[in-house]
Amino acid sequence: MKKRPLCLAAFFLTLLLLLLPAEIWMKASPLPEGRGSPEALTGEICGIDPGGKAVSLKHTNLSDTGIILVYFDAETTFSIGNTIRIEKDFELKEPERPANPGQFDARLYYQTKKIVLFCYAEEAVLEDGKIRTVPQFFYRLRENLSSRCRALFEEKYRGVIGAMLLGDKTDLSDETKEIYQKSGMSHLLAISGLHVSIFGMTLYRLLRRAGLPFWASGIPSMLLVLSYGVLTGMSTSTARAVIMFLLSVAADLFGKSYDMLTSLAFAALLLLAEQPLYAKSASFLLSFGAVLGIGLVYPALLELFPIRKKKLQGILLSLSVQLMTLPMVESFYCEIPLYSVPLNLAVIPLMTALMFSGILAVALSFASPGLAKIPALFCSLIMELYERLGSFSLSLPGSVLHCGKPEDWQLAFYYLSLGGFLLWRLRVRELRKKRIARAAALGEEEGEEEEKRPESYLKRKRIFSAAGLVLLNLLLLVRFSGGFQFTMLDVGQGDALFLRTKAGTSILVDGGSTSVSKVGTYRILPFLKASGTGTLDYVIATHMDEDHISGIREILEQSTRPGSLQVKTLLLSEQALQEEKGQELSRLAQAAGTEVKTIMRGTVLKDDSGELECLYPEWGEEYGDTNGASVVLRFVYKEFALLLTGDLGNGGEQKILENGDITDCQVLKAGHHGSSTSSSAEWLAAASPELTLISCGEDNSYGHPHQETLERLAQAGSGILATKDWGALTVRSDGRSFRTEAFCPLRRCTAQSEAPR
Repeated sequence: MKKRPLCLAAFFLTLLLLLLPAEIWMKASPLPEGRGSPEALTGEICGIDPGGKAVSLKHTNLSDTGIILVYFDAETTFSIGNTIRIEKDFELKEPERPANPGQFDARLYYQTKKIVLFCYAEEAVLEDGKIRTVPQFFYRLRENLSSRCRALFEEKYRGVIGAMLLGDKTDLSDETKEIYQKSGMSHLLAISGLHVSIFGMTLYRLLRRAGLPFWASGIPSMLLVLSYGVLTGMSTSTARAVIMFLLSVAADLFGKSYDMLTSLAFAALLLLAEQPLYAKSASFLLSFGAVLGIGLVYPALLELFPIRKKKLQGILLSLSVQLMTLPMVESFYCEIPLYSVPLNLAVIPLMTALMFSGILAVALSFASPGLAKIPALFCSLIMELYERLGSFSLSLPGSVLHCGKPEDWQLAFYYLSLGGFLLWRLRVRELRKKRIARAAALGEEEGEEEEKRPESYLKRKRIFSAAGLVLLNLLLLVRFSGGFQFTMLDVGQGDALFLRTKAGTSILVDGGSTSVSKVGTYRILPFLKASGTGTLDYVIATHMDEDHISGIREILEQSTRPGSLQVKTLLLSEQALQEEKGQELSRLAQAAGTEVKTIMRGTVLKDDSGELECLYPEWGEEYGDTNGASVVLRFVYKEFALLLTGDLGNGGEQKILENGDITDCQVLKAGHHGSSTSSSAEWLAAASPELTLISCGEDNSYGHPHQETLERLAQAGSGILATKDWGALTVRSDGRSFRTEAFCPLRRCTAQSEAPR
């Protein structure tokens, strides 16, 4: 067995960093609690984002080690190396911590880039005009090349070619990005090994064929690749590819053999030594995982399933990458593009032509912009083909599997099992080598006899291996549910409530916020993905306030696109259907193929495990304000009951009590975010909740929850949990008792509450 000490070191270091808390390497916030914002911010510009509207500052008066990312309203004229000062009209914010399952961890992402703070400013003044020549040159070159791409390509292609050639996604539209992501082609938009090989290896081979010695071919190629990495921003995947290329050429220069896995391990050790948080980064794990699939899994599968046709080998290679990275894709993105393997077999061979034509177009633009249009047109045709193939794959049945986020034990079991398979194949390979060596010593006839195996044995071995790998992937998709689940998402100042019955019916009650922009895109939909929800059976809007429907509007808009979450039925009250916002939601629903129905008192939704009954508002009644017409729902699962009250005030509560409707519950969703005009003493006495959940934003201008409400809840003997303190709140019940899980930004907290009936 060939020893690879660097591989073992990289493996154990990555595993250790994965298991240890990220907080160990997180840089402390430069804004400790209890201090106000500083009067001024000064620092040296160490980077400028494409477009020039954002700059990165180091050596600031707030932090010696961390970087502060400053956003301006307009493009700046500063250069890298300048020291600037911001004195007025600026706001400082920390990167957002996740408050819900599935939510993007902005703090971890920006900490990998050593960014600890955001600053939003109108203008800054120059304090020191010193310029760092080399970084500024690459920034200006990148801006120049980006502007040439914009001039050469139509608007729909600019973002794609900018991402593929320069790592600049500024012009990449959300729709195009979604097509590439959901179809499984997003790796084409990241500068990685494929791009580096096209640039570096092409030049290296051309110079070698021209008769130049190794050093005269290798050094220019290495400098070109290193410069290209710096030009495109040196992302994690780019850095990995650059390091591996440099090592491969260096091996030629010094007459040494090149081992891909050792090179990969060396790159991992270098990157992790520079930033340990990379071990928890999707880009790092997927980039290195894909190469591991090629270097470890593919040889094992090719030996087990000997295939000579190159096309079939391509399929096997793609499957090998999938086997290594699929659990990561499920864990980070919670969905699987089912047709990604055949799609990538079609698009990857065209990538070289796309890159060369794009490079040629940009190069010719310096001499003849008109002539450059010819290769630009060819490049555009390939990009158009990419988009059409991606859209076609998404239009096929079951194009995206909404698998949800696997449990940690499932990931561990998968990789341990895959590791066992690889060790078995490695052991077989070593034994085979020994038999061949022994046969050579004994004589050819004995060796040939010893190597013979019945064809039926080989077939059984292959069938069992293939079945085992398929079963392993199926087990990764299994999701366990112990009963009823209710989650109150942290959407800031607003409401978003998710229910899933034991029978599997999924319901979203409200979804909106006035303090979080694009709450549907960045909080509600990621949660639904993480929970494995590809279809919502019902979406219920209690009333038409923005803090209850802004996210629903986003969900309905995106559900028209293939591969996205679908909504079967939208339920609105009579009054909501008469309002302009309700009619807008109805039109969006109909455009998405969603059925629109009315929900009023007496409406009951049932499945085999539970019943959701509407207690309010009443048919034919008119209400003076939207809050007074809020839909009130009571869900019953065996002996467990949950009461949801929208923004209903005391008047509506009194009307429900007068109607004699049952309001007894174990868990209550406090009305109107804990306002003093809701949750009256009489209402709480009738409901007698053991736990009350409150949805409200941190430091909201309304003062929610009000102190009077908290006092009434305490007097009623109810426990209290608010999203502003604990993030998303999840209640699980087996029909007799319930438990509550609070999603905490820094840790996972669980509060137990038993309610035997």
